[in-house]
Amino acid sequence: MEALQQQSHAEGLTLLVADSKTGYLGVVHQPGRPKPYLARVCRGGEKVHLGSFATAKEAALCVARSPEGQAVAAERAAAAAAPLTSKEARQQARAEEL
Repeated sequence: MEALQQQSHAEGLTLLVADSKTGYLGVVHQPGRPKPYLARVCRGGEKVHLGSFATAKEAALCVARSPEGQAVAAERAAAAAAPLTSKEARQQARAEEL
């Protein structure tokens, strides 16, 4: 599975970790299937099946490659960006009427 981490890094992608049974956003486990890990995203308000995979990491890489996965990764990166300065925090609080 190290190869999948290297592949995602080489492509500049982030495997989206989630608090779920599979550990990845958009990955669902359906036991009893030859490829039990399903990659899904929400596109235009509807769930879209991206494919079935042998491992959760393979499915997570598929999600990370999707436009929806890349958008979530960008949102998470922005949220984790450098904290606001005290001046920026006051300006934001005023703007939000806090």
